[in-house]
Amino acid sequence: MKRYISNFLLNFFPLRLGERVRVRGKGITLLEILVVMAIIAVLSAIATPALGNARRRAMSVKTESVIASIEAALSMYGTDFGDYPAFEGEGTGSLTELLQGPVESRFWKGPYMRFKTADIDGGNNILDAWKTPLSYRYPQDGHTNVPYIIISAGPDREMGTADDIGNW
Repeated sequence: MKRYISNFLLNFFPLRLGERVRVRGKGITLLEILVVMAIIAVLSAIATPALGNARRRAMSVKTESVIASIEAALSMYGTDFGDYPAFEGEGTGSLTELLQGPVESRFWKGPYMRFKTADIDGGNNILDAWKTPLSYRYPQDGHTNVPYIIISAGPDREMGTADDIGNW
C-alpha cells in the first residue's frame, strides 16, 4: 500500500523542482478548439449569403403566388359580372372588398377570395411578402397580353424598378 501511494504521489507532484510527470489523458487541446471554431466560421461565412438569396427568392415566389391567386379570383369575378372591377389608383383596397364581399348585386356569387388579417393593411390593401401594398389597374394599356395589371414593388419596395413583380 505504501508503494502504491508513493507511485501516486510521484505522478502528481514534482520529482524535481519545476518538473512534473506527464499524464496522458483524453482531452481536447486549445489548438484543436481554435481549429474547429475557424472551420465553423468559414462555413457560416459561405452559407450566410446563400441563405439570404434563398429567403429573397422564397419571398418573390410567395408574392407571385399571391398575384396568381388574385388573378384566379378576378377570373371568377369577371365570369360572374362580365367585366373586371375598374380601378386606376394605387393599392387594392376596393378590389379586396369586391373579391371578399359581400357585394349588393344579383351577379355576385363570391366570396372569390379570402384574406388573412396579416395579408391586408389598415387601408384594406393586399400586401406582398415584404408587407408593401400591391397595385391593381384596370383598364390598362401598358401590356397587351393581360386585361389588368397587378404589381408588387418587389424586394426594393419601389415601384418602376427592375425587380417589380407583376402578372404580365
